[in-house]
Amino acid sequence: MVASLSAVAALRRADREFSARLELVTDSDWDEQSACDDWSVGDLVDHVIGGNVFTTEILGGSAPSVAMEAAIAGANSGATRRRDAYRESAREMLRCVTADGVLDQSYHHVAGTLLGAEIAALRTEDITLHAWDLANSIDGDENLEPALVEFVWERMSLRAHELEATGRYGTGSRGGLGDGVSLQMRLLDITGRYPDRSLR
Repeated sequence: MVASLSAVAALRRADREFSARLELVTDSDWDEQSACDDWSVGDLVDHVIGGNVFTTEILGGSAPSVAMEAAIAGANSGATRRRDAYRESAREMLRCVTADGVLDQSYHHVAGTLLGAEIAALRTEDITLHAWDLANSIDGDENLEPALVEFVWERMSLRAHELEATGRYGTGSRGGLGDGVSLQMRLLDITGRYPDRSLR
């Protein structure tokens, strides 16, 4: 096991993992099927942009409904601006997260009343998993930073049954993984992501 990351450090690393894969996307990739059912590669990136905008709005004090409207607008940047839109959204989100007092303040979120640190951690989970999705979609490097994987695993493994019940993670865990399976593989498993493409 590696040293635990802070909420801000984890979010920065998630952004770095996603950004590295985004730089490898070609113009012909945008309309290709992604690792996420019903989403193209462009849809996947748009989703992450929207999530960043939503988080920025929430941490700025916006109501969830207002934040959602901003997220939808932010996710419609178009193929020619996707990289710039992602960079801008990530930069603004990180600026909000690192502002004085934000992590310790409570906010109204679609998941309930949450501390800023919890919101940052939720965002880290989403970006980290979608960094793998993006890598898988474009045949890129699927290996995520171990410290980041551990941060996400420590949170999401406690909610494994809840995750499956939401229906947002495909068919959920395949189970039956051996003792020698990596933490990243276990994380992918509980979120319905199977590195073997024939099992998707």
